[in-house]
Amino acid sequence: MIPPKKIKHFFFSGFVCLLFSCITTEFTSRYSTSIEQPVSTIEDGWLSNYFELDRIVPIETTDSFVMSEGIKRFIQYKNKLIFLDYFTASIYVADAYSGKIETYINRKGRGPGEWHRVMDISFDDQNEQILAYNDYQKLLYFSLDGTFIKEERVNNKLYGEIMYHDGNLIFYNHGVGISCYPYLIDIYHLADRTWKTIGSNQKVDFQGRKGCLMVKSKNIWYAPTLDMGLHILDMDSNVIKTPYRLEVKNPLTKNIQKMFIKSDYRSFHREVSQRGILYLLSSIRETEKYIVFNTNYGLMMLNKNSLEINGMWRMFDEYLGIYLSRYYPHDSDDNRIMFIVGSDDWFKRNPTAQNIPEHLKAQIEMVKVDEKIESNPILVFYKEKQ
Repeated sequence: MIPPKKIKHFFFSGFVCLLFSCITTEFTSRYSTSIEQPVSTIEDGWLSNYFELDRIVPIETTDSFVMSEGIKRFIQYKNKLIFLDYFTASIYVADAYSGKIETYINRKGRGPGEWHRVMDISFDDQNEQILAYNDYQKLLYFSLDGTFIKEERVNNKLYGEIMYHDGNLIFYNHGVGISCYPYLIDIYHLADRTWKTIGSNQKVDFQGRKGCLMVKSKNIWYAPTLDMGLHILDMDSNVIKTPYRLEVKNPLTKNIQKMFIKSDYRSFHREVSQRGILYLLSSIRETEKYIVFNTNYGLMMLNKNSLEINGMWRMFDEYLGIYLSRYYPHDSDDNRIMFIVGSDDWFKRNPTAQNIPEHLKAQIEMVKVDEKIESNPILVFYKEKQ
């Protein structure tokens, strides 16, 4: 059975605090609010009740700046967007409102400041430096204008994601391409080059994941593989907190996991669909009132006050005339969520709203798409309603 496009909000009759015992107690808050997996309905439109269209940013397209589908990290810092195209191993800095490319960094090679692959990027807002971690286990420092500053080898491990916070660099997702250690987090203090580790070395051999595992908004949120907890890394107290845990109706069994491990993806997805299995959480962002995250059943949103939970496969924006389904989390504490729109979808848009606000109309008219030319994506931001 194909999952419905929308999932309505639900109220829960009882919320209990449960022991959350799969992480080392020395580092972890063991209590979380347990929330039932929502039951799907055909109703829609919930997102527009809580968020409103705020900004449309077409990323500039030139012969030198053609991005792939492999965007891995978006960071907003003041009036700049910093992002990584993982497939082309390119780092960009763009104006956060016009989308004009200001800096382009692509340094393939094995010399100083170079890479074969950029595993992830983060941004040091204290020194205004881009931090790039490459597949040679080196940390590279760049200014916002793309000037290479320095590099250092941090250790002999290979990580999949990094996150800067208050003079520290968080390394997460060990064993890239082999397995995932869902709770173990290594933290590197940049000034004195010391390390500390939070969590436990619990190994999960399952690669069925997508989206960002760790995102920075009002807190540093992350979602371990095959774990229905929404976790916070609290750097002030050096603990992993789990404010919420989603109670799924049909857990992913070992036999179904083996289908994926053996690359029998057709059987895996058939079983997941027929049994209504929710097994993936990722890309968690927090706004003032809500927690937004991706799942294998689409986008979900949790109201932090009422504990209502909503979900959808995609949303039709009447102003833009586009179905939005590609939610992507950006690192920023700005009470916004972001969607990525391809140029093909933009070209085919069919607005249905009668009265488009003037500021949005001006932004929409700024977007120029030629159906004969491959264009970079358009970023669409929604802000939380007051």
